[in-house]
Amino acid sequence: MNVKEALRSISINSSPPVFFLKGNDHFLQNFIIRKLLKIFFNDSPYSKTLFLPDDIKGKEIVEKISTTDLFEKNKLFIIREPQKIVGKPSLDLIEICINPNPGSLIFLIIDDWYAKNSFVSKIGSYIEPIDTRSPFEKDMLKWAKYLIKEKNKIADSEVFSFLVDIAGDSIFHLNNEIHKICLLIEPRKKIKVEDLEQLSGWEKERGLWEFLIAFSKKNYEKSIEIGRALCQNGNQLTSIIISLSNLYQEMLFIKMKKDGTFSQTNSFIPLPNVIKKKITYIASNFSKKEIKCALHLLNEIDQRKKSQTTDDEVELIMFIGKSIG
Repeated sequence: MNVKEALRSISINSSPPVFFLKGNDHFLQNFIIRKLLKIFFNDSPYSKTLFLPDDIKGKEIVEKISTTDLFEKNKLFIIREPQKIVGKPSLDLIEICINPNPGSLIFLIIDDWYAKNSFVSKIGSYIEPIDTRSPFEKDMLKWAKYLIKEKNKIADSEVFSFLVDIAGDSIFHLNNEIHKICLLIEPRKKIKVEDLEQLSGWEKERGLWEFLIAFSKKNYEKSIEIGRALCQNGNQLTSIIISLSNLYQEMLFIKMKKDGTFSQTNSFIPLPNVIKKKITYIASNFSKKEIKCALHLLNEIDQRKKSQTTDDEVELIMFIGKSIG
C-alpha cells in the first residue's frame, strides 16, 4: 500500500506498532516515521535507536528490542535492511514484530523494493509493506504542491512541472530544491519560473535536458538549434558528450535487459528525471546498431578533444547529423 493509504488505515487502537517500509526514497521513509510518531506517541518523550545489521549482530538487535525498561515508556526502533539478519535472530525478530513490547514502535526498512529472501517473505505475510519508492510523475506533482504549500508558498503550474522535470527523481531531491527556492525568494510568497533560473546551474541543466529530449525524439532541427545555443552560452562540449554517452549507455542497458531478466532498472547513470521516466520509450526509437555507432562517434570526439583544438559547435553539429540526421 502507498503512504496515503497506510496513514488512512492506521488507528492507535487497532494497528500494531510495527511497520514495514520498502523503497529507497528517504524523504518518504522519514515522512511516515514522523507521522506515525505523532500518532502513537503524541509528542510524549521517547528514546530512539537505529540498527544497521552490517554494524551490529542480529542477536544484539533482538536483545535490545526485547528488553523492557521501567524508566522509558516509549521506544522507537528503526532497523535498516533487516533481511541481512540471518539464522535464529531472524526468526526471533519476526516473533517480536508479531508480539511487540508495549510502548515500542518498530520500523523495518528495506531500500530495495524487489528484495527477496525468507525473512522478507515471512514478515510480508504478517505486515503489509508500505511503498516508499519515489512516486511517478503524476504523484510527484502532488508532492511538489504539498511541499510548497507546507512552506507557506504558492506557485504557478509551470513551476511545479519544471521542478518535477529537474528534481523529480526523488521526493528527497525535490524537497531540497523547493527549500532552496523558498529561501531565495523570502519574504515573497509566490514562486515564479524566473526564480528557478536563479538557482546555481538550473538554467544550464534545463537547457541540457531540453536538448536531450529533442535528440531522443530524433528531432534534427530542434537538436541543432538547442545544441548550438548550449555551445554559444558557455556549455562545454565535454559536459554534453557525457550526457549523450549516459543516454546511449542507458538505452543500451534497456536493450540488453529486454528479455525480462531484470525486474527494475539497476543503473545509476546520472540523467535528468524527465529522461529517466521515458527511457524505455526512448530506447525503442533507437536500434542497438545505432546506439553502438553513436557511442563510437562520441568516443572519437572525446579523443579529439584531448589531443587537438576543435570547434565545439562544429563537433556537436557533425555528431547530430551522423547519429540522427
